[in-house]
Amino acid sequence: MEHIEGEYSGVEDLKIFYQVWIPEKPKAVIQIVHGFAEHSGRYLNVVNQLTPLGYVIYANDHRGHGKSDGKRNYVDNFDQYIEDEKILYDLIKNNHHNLPIFMLGHSMGSMIALVFTKNYETLLRGLILSGTGTGAGESTSKTLKLIVKLLAKITPKKYINPGLKADKLSHDSEVIHAYENDPLVNADKITIRLGWELMNYFEKYDSIISTLKLPLLVQCGAEDSLIKGSEELLRKAFNMEDKTILIYEGLYHEVYNEIKEEREKVLNDLSNWLDKHI
Repeated sequence: MEHIEGEYSGVEDLKIFYQVWIPEKPKAVIQIVHGFAEHSGRYLNVVNQLTPLGYVIYANDHRGHGKSDGKRNYVDNFDQYIEDEKILYDLIKNNHHNLPIFMLGHSMGSMIALVFTKNYETLLRGLILSGTGTGAGESTSKTLKLIVKLLAKITPKKYINPGLKADKLSHDSEVIHAYENDPLVNADKITIRLGWELMNYFEKYDSIISTLKLPLLVQCGAEDSLIKGSEELLRKAFNMEDKTILIYEGLYHEVYNEIKEEREKVLNDLSNWLDKHI
């Protein structure tokens, strides 16, 4: 396996960091879209599962995240994330023009992936969502939502603490410790503007998912408290004929980073679904 790190110019020429893992005999590409306040380096369990099976993995750090430039956890508007991903997609297509491309989005990344797919559905072979749902989690109070709404236009770059709890990510204590001590993770602050953009996304959720037709895999923990509505996904109006929605009993937000015996099942479900959709 070959591992490559690089940079490309995102929207408004902002420097975006990305990395690639390339197996000896590639058969498809997975474009990973990471979640809020984290970075592409936290997906090694997915990389280690899929690259031996012939999947090339591309993953960037969103603007304001990880090793990319930009104010931490800030975006002018949500479309900047989408178009940064489109630039990476074009880079992937140029490098692997004969391979099918899937997109895997986690948490906030699942929101980005859904909007990307709404805009560019014909470019993808399939869509995978994890840690996804229909609304913000239990830490997002009505008071916080009101504050965000009032301040979004006045002080968009002001930080507030979103109240995320690392122990709700996974049952694996090593994952929690690594997250809390990772210098590239900035989970204790979110800008008003990004909070507002995420709230607006949930208002559009139904209209986005009702239009999609491509193959879909959803993998969520039934005990996820950081984003709500995973069970509701079973009743949502996904119109695609090919959809698989897996809700794992007892698991938290990061199903790919759960304790070993649990994540192995999740990762095997992921690789089996991909193998059936090449």
